Amino acid sequence: MINHTTFLQFVRFCCVGVANVLVDYGVYHALGFFMPIYTARALSWIAGCLFSYTINRRWTFNARDKGLRPMVRFGVVNAASLCLGLGLLYLFTWLGCGPTVAFWLTLPFTTVSNYLGYKLWSFQEMD
Repeated sequence: MINHTTFLQFVRFCCVGVANVLVDYGVYHALGFFMPIYTARALSWIAGCLFSYTINRRWTFNARDKGLRPMVRFGVVNAASLCLGLGLLYLFTWLGCGPTVAFWLTLPFTTVSNYLGYKLWSFQEMD
């Protein structure tokens, strides 16, 4: 059973995720006027990751370690989640789902994997 603290932490994580999408899209949209869309998309993804790292570290997980280790771990979790999402996207489209449905079907898996990766590894208190 999930305790109250973990539930609230997951709600915060989801709120950061929604805000992260807005940051990501806002940067993408703004940069898209000045550069190729693929460059804008790469930069907006980086902006989203930096935003997510900063807010999740302090607000969601209340992590105190300011060294490089949690940032590297955060990057590893995000890379693993990207691979999981791409693999699931391939699977769902192979099973006959359209691209939009396949995208939305991947979200619960990548959301939970990111949350667990951040909680249990990226922002775990270091000794």
